[in-house]
Amino acid sequence: MRAQNRLSMQPLAIRVRSRKRIVAESESELHAALTIAEEEADRAGTMGLVDFEAANGNRLSMLVGGEETALSWRYPGDTEPRFLSQGDPSATGGIPCSRDFNNRVDCPRWSLIPRADGLAALDEFAASNEIPEAVQWADYAPPR
Repeated sequence: MRAQNRLSMQPLAIRVRSRKRIVAESESELHAALTIAEEEADRAGTMGLVDFEAANGNRLSMLVGGEETALSWRYPGDTEPRFLSQGDPSATGGIPCSRDFNNRVDCPRWSLIPRADGLAALDEFAASNEIPEAVQWADYAPPR
């Protein structure tokens, strides 16, 4: 039965706020980790960032805890270029979120995309370990 739930994917290391690391080897394990992260965001009352890292070092991060999501993309070693999902380019301001419970960051509103698009990109990343084509990307410039 378990083999039916498998994506054609390599294991992904997942970092959720309350846990150091989870390894997902199937679609059901991937989405179970996402559910854990969403429940934590609800309990904490703030959106959270979940990191998904492939064996090749590529990393997709996903904002959880809201009706919309945002994605970030980083290559191995956090080398440039880095990207954020491209939502409404005219949106301004930021959404408070955190990667852990001690450090708050703001996610730009222009990077918010529909949750379904974010989930499709996550599934694409799980299958390819490469930057998903399911969403549009914008260059990330760190705040100064």
